[in-house]
Amino acid sequence: MYKVMIVDDEPLFRDFLRIKIDWESHGFRVCCEARNGQEALQEADRHQPHLALVDINMPFIDGIELAERLKVKFERIVIVFISGHNEFEYLQKAVRTGVQDYLLKPFNAAEMLSMLERIKPKLPVLPQEGENAELRGHGGEALQSRAGMPDLGHLRDAVVLDLRMKDSETLEEIRKAIRQLSIYKWGDEYADAMLMGIVSLALSFASERGIPYDRLWDDGGDKSPYERLRELNSWTAAEGWMLALYRKLIQLMENMRPTKASNLFAAAINYIEEHYADAELSAEQVSCGVFVDPSYLRRVFRKESGFSIVDHITHIRMKKAKELLLNGNRKLSEIAESVGYSDPNYFSKCFKKRFGMTPTEYEQLKKR
Repeated sequence: MYKVMIVDDEPLFRDFLRIKIDWESHGFRVCCEARNGQEALQEADRHQPHLALVDINMPFIDGIELAERLKVKFERIVIVFISGHNEFEYLQKAVRTGVQDYLLKPFNAAEMLSMLERIKPKLPVLPQEGENAELRGHGGEALQSRAGMPDLGHLRDAVVLDLRMKDSETLEEIRKAIRQLSIYKWGDEYADAMLMGIVSLALSFASERGIPYDRLWDDGGDKSPYERLRELNSWTAAEGWMLALYRKLIQLMENMRPTKASNLFAAAINYIEEHYADAELSAEQVSCGVFVDPSYLRRVFRKESGFSIVDHITHIRMKKAKELLLNGNRKLSEIAESVGYSDPNYFSKCFKKRFGMTPTEYEQLKKR
């Protein structure tokens, strides 16, 4: 599959690109993400992507300069600019830097897929199945089972969501991700890349909260997070190490001095927890419940978590629905109504979008 790098300083837009596109069915997979040009250069060195989706306006190194640097280091990389700017000057610069295509925000999944089809002929030819025979003969057993690899995309999204929404299930999501990866031999290339991605989630979140990454380890020292991970020698050690990393991150977050905004955010979350079953629950109702202006509360939610009030309402409803499904012996329509959905079909659609499977599929999976 072709490897894709997403470069954008807006977390929600990176989430949109990663979640809304069924990458694998079109022959692609997202191998890494970056918030700015500096991070993108480091990630490109590490993952060697075939395709880079690059926002033009970013801090430190803008998209134009990043494209120029990527083309110098990776001659065959395909670069697509994504921007909210429609000026002809940007298009001219994009052409001069060897950029193959351009998408203007906002765009939908159909436009994105159309772009992927346009740029496919410009991508390098990947090795065919027969060319991998030698690799399989040298410990490449996992290569044969790539078609059955676990879909960790939703687990990864859940970790980001739980951290930003200050949900207590973060550690359980990390544990599930590591145990799914452990079907591979320790040191497998795919599993190794996924582990690095889970570490990057913690580092990115710490950076967003102003926490220096060296505070995530009690022993201090000059080792990079990736050097620390590579020193491990088993999946058991990796699980313990990763859980310790996220426990430390959660502890540091809890120890941060509360601000007026964080106190308001916590009060609003409590209100949602108490009223999520109300099908009419809205951002305006939550604002009234905590006695502030709706537009101000929306800004607080974006600042504190990167998500909207409606995103939080949906998150809490889905979490409660999952708990009810695990208890069993309740009709889908009853569960939908219990978590604030008058239409069971719409509830199922929201559940699948969040967890990657329908409520019925989730219930059957847990009964096995």
